[in-house]
Amino acid sequence: MMNNSDILEMVDEMIDCDGPVIIGNLTFYRSEIVRRLDPVAYREMVCNIANSMIEDLEYDLDRLDPEVDADEIADIRERIEALENV
Repeated sequence: MMNNSDILEMVDEMIDCDGPVIIGNLTFYRSEIVRRLDPVAYREMVCNIANSMIEDLEYDLDRLDPEVDADEIADIRERIEALENV
């Protein structure tokens, strides 16, 4: 199950995909730059990823049969709840 640190790691990997920023002999990760200089934008990215994942899970949930897929439905609901608390 995905947790808060997993989502933060996904966002960091997405931001860092173009490699670090090098200034002189200093190296900075892009995710760290965004997190420190614009924490609101960083948080918005995290929320957007979590919301997208929730939408995907809700789509899956809508297609399950409650009588046949009760365990899977419970698992998806737990995952959605965990993502809503990110």
